[in-house]
Amino acid sequence: MSRYVALGDSYAAGVGAGERRGWSWRTDAGYPLDVARATGLDLAYEAVLGATCADVRDGQLGRLGPETELVSITVGGNDAGFVPVLLEVVHPAWVSDADAVIDEALATIRDELPGRLQRLLAQVRAAAPGARLVVTGYPRLFNEVSDCSPFTFVTVAEMRRLTTVADALAEAVLAAADDGGADGVDVRAPFDGHQVCDDDAWLHGLSWPVPESYHPNGAGHRGYATSVLSALGLDIAAAEGVSPPDVVDGSCVGSAPGFELPDLVSPRSLRGAAACGLDPDRVARLGRAVQDDGRPENERVEEAGELQAMHEEVARG
Repeated sequence: MSRYVALGDSYAAGVGAGERRGWSWRTDAGYPLDVARATGLDLAYEAVLGATCADVRDGQLGRLGPETELVSITVGGNDAGFVPVLLEVVHPAWVSDADAVIDEALATIRDELPGRLQRLLAQVRAAAPGARLVVTGYPRLFNEVSDCSPFTFVTVAEMRRLTTVADALAEAVLAAADDGGADGVDVRAPFDGHQVCDDDAWLHGLSWPVPESYHPNGAGHRGYATSVLSALGLDIAAAEGVSPPDVVDGSCVGSAPGFELPDLVSPRSLRGAAACGLDPDRVARLGRAVQDDGRPENERVEEAGELQAMHEEVARG
């Protein structure tokens, strides 16, 4: 049994913060490593890319036991369907069905997520009755100003709706933590001013490797660690200059879909372009050029600019 067990999804696994630890996408910069250093506890690092509440219940609880002193949990985003939402909003206006997908996510957060979180927390509590439980929420991704990537097509209106989803998700997680006798950690305020496209961003926008997109970078994961340690009455400075903790990696596999680049030449995209009065052949030509990562970056950006202009024309109606 481990004294500290870190459960959850990619936001707990450190995705986006540097070199990954094998197939799991865990990194040594995930917030659980700083928490382990600051507390002096050995770590069972169970969190993994794509994990849902069911994945955590079924595959991440094996290291919990009577000796466990601390459990951190970051989960719920994949249950809410945040990746499918992002997959829609990054598409151009002639193909995106973002409103419907966002409505579905909000309904899931309202109707299904609370029960899933409550069942998970009860199972964790039963497996580690003496442990302190810390449950973190999620940040707001966008600053509601602009999408600075030439290769994605998120409108300000969509950013505002994504903020509504992020708030609903964070509040559902925090309410479940309170009901389950856990410490809830709200990271929205610390991330304000550090969102995608901000000058001092703690979150990636569209990134390579693509699975790191819309995840915290190193500064963001450190922000998570700071917030978790504050809930424990500790300062992030307690993790400085401390030898790496003993870490056991978990074997859980996440079941949720991963983020992908928008497919601008799919039949759906070309049908949507034609329905909006655009030339589908031109969209296909530009889309193939933009998606060819063997071409010079400046040329791809220029062609993406043409697609952005078409997107803005359709979005204006």
